[in-house]
Amino acid sequence: AVRRRVKDDHSCLFWAFAYIAEGCEAGLASVEDPGEAGRAKLKELREVCAQDALRDPDPTMRALLLDVASVEAYANKIRDKLEWGGENEVLALAKHYRVEVALVNCESLQVMCYGSDLPDCRGRVYLLYTGQHYDPLAAGPTADVPPSEERRLFPKGDASMDPLALEAARAQNAEAARKAKQKRVKKIKCLGCGALLADNDAFAAHCGEVEHGDDFAYECEQVEVVIEGDEALPEGTIDLASDAVITFSNLEEEPLANSHPTPVEICGVKYHSLEHYWMAARFIGQDDAMAKSVADAPSTSEAALLAHGAPPQSQRPDWHEARGALMLEALRAKAAQNQDFAAALRRSGDKTIVLVDTDPWAGMNAPGGIATGQNNVGKSMMAVRAELLQG
Repeated sequence: AVRRRVKDDHSCLFWAFAYIAEGCEAGLASVEDPGEAGRAKLKELREVCAQDALRDPDPTMRALLLDVASVEAYANKIRDKLEWGGENEVLALAKHYRVEVALVNCESLQVMCYGSDLPDCRGRVYLLYTGQHYDPLAAGPTADVPPSEERRLFPKGDASMDPLALEAARAQNAEAARKAKQKRVKKIKCLGCGALLADNDAFAAHCGEVEHGDDFAYECEQVEVVIEGDEALPEGTIDLASDAVITFSNLEEEPLANSHPTPVEICGVKYHSLEHYWMAARFIGQDDAMAKSVADAPSTSEAALLAHGAPPQSQRPDWHEARGALMLEALRAKAAQNQDFAAALRRSGDKTIVLVDTDPWAGMNAPGGIATGQNNVGKSMMAVRAELLQG
């Protein structure tokens, strides 16, 4: 079977019908702009479905079957270009085009027929349903057969293409499974030499360390790197789903989190939590009044608001260089003063501890499946854990 992919939008069912029943190519994914004629076709087919409901001789029962207050409410709903089509629209469009629709369901791997009872049915067409998307299926000698040479209409009740249609469904399932295993990560690509770097800071360091041509303009672009499921993760990344990894977020209910309401005393000052200290630490020695305000905040969220709203000159100038050592010493203090925290670190054994956070210095994040970030909080915790296990 030849699968013609239509636009992955809210109107894929209508695009699929327009193609398979009348050869309208405006909705194909390869067509950038469907044009006015294509948009008019969508509006026409949505109106077909609306009128099919409005003309029902028993509107009360029809509204009940459609799970709406009235057929008028359904008509207004299906006219909306953001409304998806489903089984009711398949029936309405099968009647409109006078075709038997063989719907190939990827989830059940079954072929379900709609419109078979139409008295003036002119033939059978095939649609592939992935569970979220509809595509038309045609017949042709090769997958790249031009539309003009494919076959879209079959005799009513002719199931000879069912095996090929089900093979298309299996291929879709295999493709979906492969994509589900893929991991994606954003990288910075150097336009001078093509090197892929983790972030802007890494690109800046790369520019200073690697010699480029005289015409190098220090330009870069963000690209997406795709790692297939059976490929090894890039060096320096961590599989956050691994049994060898313990992840946590900086939430009050998390025992390992800095935000956990565990009081800690550092350099003679008592803090409501380690997060209070961490928010205040960047101001200590530079703007002690701001540091005290942050430390005295009644909650971690209020401490964060104060810290992030402080003027840049309030932050100590060496903060970025000093924060690693400060985090390590703070976690040491917390472990020494709180048995529950120290016990949680010991229980983690030799597993990798990762703070899942959007701050690339503090933790790691995996929006595309590949964890990126320096995880300095997790690394400091593992250093303290090693000291606890040794002593």
